[in-house]
Amino acid sequence: MPSQGNSNIPRASGGIEIDLDSKDPPKLTLQDYTEALAEFDAAVCEALAVGQAGGPREAVPYFGYGTHIFTRLCAHAIAIMRAAPRSRWVQSDSEFWDFSAIAGHVRALIEGRLLFAYIVDTPESFDEWGAKLDVMNLYDCCRRQRLFAGLGHKDQRDGFKEQAADLRSRLTSNPWFKQLDEKLQKKLLEGNDLTIWTRNEQLEHVGMEPKYFYWMWDTLSQHTHVLTFSFYRLEANGRGTSIMNEVDLGYLTIFLQVATWVLTPCTDKMVEMFPDKAEARNGLDSKFSPGPRRNLPKHVKRGGRAHAG
Repeated sequence: MPSQGNSNIPRASGGIEIDLDSKDPPKLTLQDYTEALAEFDAAVCEALAVGQAGGPREAVPYFGYGTHIFTRLCAHAIAIMRAAPRSRWVQSDSEFWDFSAIAGHVRALIEGRLLFAYIVDTPESFDEWGAKLDVMNLYDCCRRQRLFAGLGHKDQRDGFKEQAADLRSRLTSNPWFKQLDEKLQKKLLEGNDLTIWTRNEQLEHVGMEPKYFYWMWDTLSQHTHVLTFSFYRLEANGRGTSIMNEVDLGYLTIFLQVATWVLTPCTDKMVEMFPDKAEARNGLDSKFSPGPRRNLPKHVKRGGRAHAG
């Protein structure tokens, strides 16, 4: 079961304290946005440099799976940098000041942060790791089974159905899994859960208060999808029109800070897992490829193509 996280993550986002009981949102300026963008830019540069540092290596299985999740976190971080207005990563003759440009990717970073911490947590035994992996594999098989069933691909559907049955058999014979509460076992065997830990257990593990998590999650979800928060308060030449406005500027600023707050501990953990990667961290001057010209290693600059910046 999860241990209590010991990170120094602030209870809200980055350097901006969010009072959820206040009726008035914080008043943020273009300067606040510029600083938040620069801080996230540096965090992304370090994450990419750490992810690319060093060559292939042997690692315990849960660290290996963790590197795959970290790769996806980096992909969403790049997407944010390429979507955020006035980013040095992109040259454009127009600006798009709409929170929806980054909302889905920030949400993915948050859920990825929780999954990353869950996967790389050192298990108490091989049986615990086996249970965690088989629960995740069962979730994957059941999702793919439903996908191919909907497409009418019977052979694919039946193949994943057979794999799911094998995974259920492995779980029910796993000593660590069998000591879990019977109701939890039954629930996990349905194949609808990616993790054994509940959402609140994952939040506890990384030191994230549920109150703030659910505020962030609901806000991001409303703007990831076309839901009421995203269109009820549209303003002519303002909010929701892609023209710079106070509301979208505020959301973009706050959630760039959230993105930094979420990504940085994952990079810290990667360095803890692979200490030789630490020297790759150099803020905005970290080296990786592909990326902005400033960040390209010298051998790539000489002969390769680069992004703006």
